Amino acid sequence: MTTLHVTLLGGLREMAAVPLPAAEAAHGTRSLRRFALELHVPHERHAVLDAELRAAAAPEGTYLQGTDALWRVVEGWTVEAHGPRTGIHRYRVEIEEVEDDARADSGAEGAGASAEAAGMPAAGERADALQLKLAVLVLPVSDVDRAKSFYESVGFRLDADHALDASYRVVHMTPPGSACSILFGAGVTTAAPGSVRGLHLVVSDIERACRELDAKGVVTGGIFHDTSGVFHRSTDEKRVEGPDPQRRDYHSYAEFSDPDGNAWVLQEVSARG
Repeated sequence: MTTLHVTLLGGLREMAAVPLPAAEAAHGTRSLRRFALELHVPHERHAVLDAELRAAAAPEGTYLQGTDALWRVVEGWTVEAHGPRTGIHRYRVEIEEVEDDARADSGAEGAGASAEAAGMPAAGERADALQLKLAVLVLPVSDVDRAKSFYESVGFRLDADHALDASYRVVHMTPPGSACSILFGAGVTTAAPGSVRGLHLVVSDIERACRELDAKGVVTGGIFHDTSGVFHRSTDEKRVEGPDPQRRDYHSYAEFSDPDGNAWVLQEVSARG
């Protein structure tokens, strides 16, 4: 028995996993890990889980995201519903680690399948160093459906939308190419709607990004650079209209906000070390 951390039903979950025999690996390649999970899900949540499992089992589906790997659902899954009094559905799900080439084909490389996101130590970092990977940012919003529509228009992937009742709803979405997701809904935070500032999204071409967002109806307010030379200030002081004249990485910015006023910053980085 081992423990896996996999994103399901709107959040990163710790699950007991039973190792299964892995398929024989080709010469020079490592065997892909394979596990069986047992999940206990209330009746009102099983439809959302079914949808996630179907997507992860499809040939071109959305793989399940873990802290150290991406996972595909294999051989389908079985469901055994308990009695009507408990309303609990028990799933047995087999998952297999996704191969590196499949990750690249699915765009997972940009979504966090780099060595760092896959659990490999960064240069100069001890192999046994504690890994603290940013996975989810919680946004305070006043209208869940409005926020969901907005982030879908920006291009965020919808991972889950689950409601227990009118007072508790969780929406989990991921920016394209990102290993970190956002979460918002009803009953998930006590912060004031629109109070989050300074969330950065890295783009390789800020002019193209602004054009594409503008075409989707997202107002970016124009590209700017900051003459402070290190970062950008939270005010207009030292800001100059237009991208950095030398187009240096980390020096050109643009901003947009969601309908509640949660503020995002686009930052141009053409090559990351």
